[in-house]
Amino acid sequence: MASPPAPPHPHRRAGAIVVAILAAIAVLVALEHRAVTRQPAPPPVVAPAAGPALPTIGFVDVPEAEAIVGPRVRISGWALAATGIRGVEIRLGAERFAARIGIPRDDIAQARPGYPDSRMAGFEFEGDLAAHPAPMGADRRPLTVVAIARDGTETTLGRRDLVESAALGRWRELAAGSGPGAAFHLLPATSEVAKGGAAGLESVYAPYLSSTMRVGVRVPVLYLRTTRGAAADFEFDPDWDVDRRCGTRRITDDALGATLALAVRNRLPVLLTLNGGIWADASCDVPEWDVNDRLERDPANCQWNERDEVMADDHLKHLPGSQDAPELGRSLTFNVYAAEVRHYKRRNLQAAGRVIARFAREHPDLFVGASLDPDTYLNPFFDQQQWYDFNPGTLRQFRHWLAGTGPYAGKPDAPGVPDLSRYRRARPLSLAEAGRLAGRRFARWADVDPPRSFPATPTAGRPAFWDDPWTREWERFRRHLVDLHYDELSAWLAEAGIASTAIWSAQGFMAPHGEARPFAVTPDSPMQNYDTGGMSVAGAVPRHGHLGAILYGGAAVNAIRMEGPLSLFAQFRAQDSGWAVIEYNTADLRTPRVQPAYAAGYRGLRDLFNYGARFVSPMAWNGSNGLFASDPAYVTFTAWRNTPLEEAARDFLLSHANVPLGARLWTFGTPAHADDDGWESTAGSRQAQPGLLALAPDAGRIALVSPPELAVVPERFDRLVLGLEPAASPRSLRLFGRRARAAAWEEIALAGPEEWQQGAAGVAVPLAPSRAAGSRSFDQLRIELSYPPTQRAVALDHVALWPAGERRPAAEVNARR
Repeated sequence: MASPPAPPHPHRRAGAIVVAILAAIAVLVALEHRAVTRQPAPPPVVAPAAGPALPTIGFVDVPEAEAIVGPRVRISGWALAATGIRGVEIRLGAERFAARIGIPRDDIAQARPGYPDSRMAGFEFEGDLAAHPAPMGADRRPLTVVAIARDGTETTLGRRDLVESAALGRWRELAAGSGPGAAFHLLPATSEVAKGGAAGLESVYAPYLSSTMRVGVRVPVLYLRTTRGAAADFEFDPDWDVDRRCGTRRITDDALGATLALAVRNRLPVLLTLNGGIWADASCDVPEWDVNDRLERDPANCQWNERDEVMADDHLKHLPGSQDAPELGRSLTFNVYAAEVRHYKRRNLQAAGRVIARFAREHPDLFVGASLDPDTYLNPFFDQQQWYDFNPGTLRQFRHWLAGTGPYAGKPDAPGVPDLSRYRRARPLSLAEAGRLAGRRFARWADVDPPRSFPATPTAGRPAFWDDPWTREWERFRRHLVDLHYDELSAWLAEAGIASTAIWSAQGFMAPHGEARPFAVTPDSPMQNYDTGGMSVAGAVPRHGHLGAILYGGAAVNAIRMEGPLSLFAQFRAQDSGWAVIEYNTADLRTPRVQPAYAAGYRGLRDLFNYGARFVSPMAWNGSNGLFASDPAYVTFTAWRNTPLEEAARDFLLSHANVPLGARLWTFGTPAHADDDGWESTAGSRQAQPGLLALAPDAGRIALVSPPELAVVPERFDRLVLGLEPAASPRSLRLFGRRARAAAWEEIALAGPEEWQQGAAGVAVPLAPSRAAGSRSFDQLRIELSYPPTQRAVALDHVALWPAGERRPAAEVNARR
């Protein structure tokens, strides 16, 4: 018997894991340029031929949305049974409400002639459910519509959420405006919008919306692929014909003009993903239309490996985890000497940008922004069997970067090369210093060459590549190339008229696994023990825009290992307070068959908001449907509809209704989930229950300590709000703050009942910190509550920090709903 193969080197495994994750993302690109096979919710049952086996069927016509804002409710539809309909009930928990039946429906009689009483199939219920209030903390409850046949059999026709009007009014008294863009946006990704790929988005979530919580859509625009073709020198075409084919598949599914028309027609806020990167041409080769495919035919325009080779574009067509033979073997070079690449990229990106800028001026309420080339890397898909980019132009730029010469000295040495003096090294190297780092003697700068081998095992004459000083310089330069590329893309888009506040990058940040080191935070971070493709957090912050993150699995819930003390979301906030999430799912790409739990969605959305993300784009409206989670074709990381993540998002939209960006809010779970949100008690006790924190004072005293990483500057906040019923209001409250890595607590506020306001949101305590405390950034807060010694229990529904700002009249807040 042959011996089993030796296990791979541990750092080889680290690289393989990274590549496997990137390969899994190839599945996601299907949604970027062609629609995933849709798995919609089952339609109403179609009646078979008349006979004794006719099933009970029906449909809820009104409301079309998935929820109703109470307490007044109107529901109508139709129902048929072979034995006739005895009644239709609206059920709310244990309560049952009879609908009026026997309403004429000629349309149903024509469509379902085999059923008795089909001409009178309609039903309707109108009622006020104010006498049936929700339990504390429940912002929505399920209403079930049930048809009862004359033989007693029951059939569920549909479900709707009953949204408590109090949920939408809880924060109105405190609602303060922050100007345009103050709303948080939930933007499910989709494609094929001209063919119905966004159908329903404009209405499904309408009852959950408020002045600060809006729902829109994200759609890809392939600006190098949707062109007027070779005859027109590949000019960008906003009215691209989506029925053009590459074999049996569409070349791409979306056109910019149709997407913007949909946004206007359906009043849907829109985020455009402008994609001219490696994924944009990955589905098939169409050089007669796609300028990316045409450019890749010339090796001078491509990234080269360490052997000075340019692989065929379909070289990785069998990449594990990918779909439809992705063309990832070739990608365009990022170096500043690639004049042809830069010409077409800039020209077409700006052509798309000008169309979008006009739309933004005409429809500012519908324009969320634009994101740039997703997953901008130096090709990392070869599992460390090949390394990139050794294009001659890249090597020329590397030498200038080392020496601080040429464009880095403000002296561009070729037409079209930009002034890169702002990126000049703090201390350029001499030729001799470069030679010492490389372990070679270079006679001239033209001889300087980056490392061409990357050993994972130290030898007598060479350390492992991540400990090699020359490789470190090369990696720093590769990170600089990615950083510079996002800077230039954002600058070009801003030149086209799009405000830098509405531009985001779109970089993937996957959790390091096993022995893989955390990814780089800055271009100067330590080396990783795998090929990172030049990615770093700071390098994904475009100079003329904001950081856009692609998050899955552990990264989506802020639970991954990081370089340094900050969590992933805290690092995002530290790098760019205007960060956002371009692509999101709590599913883990390493375990695609495991459906993420509701808790992951709740915690992920909670932290995204509290760490300051501007929006989140879940994958995907037209992806897999949770109703079919047991289907072998079900893909968790494209699943949004009818998933625990979507359920958590509904609760998030309601709990944060009219809460402005910049606030911090902890709701201690929902009626579906108990969570202490990271708060601890240092006096008294606490127990997380669904949607609240049950507190028990100790001798009349409660002390709660917040989770860390708050970065709270008290003078930027107006009020501390505690979700307490009037009977549970304390005698006094003290608020303390502790700075990062400090032991001492500093008092921020002291207040009694005469100073605070009791309202729908609970106890709102004004913050008037001292000048010294007000300007400091506190990592944690401690809230101390004083009660009579006889107080036995306190239910805390939420804690919020309300940002300072000019307060608006409640009527204005209501009008924006």
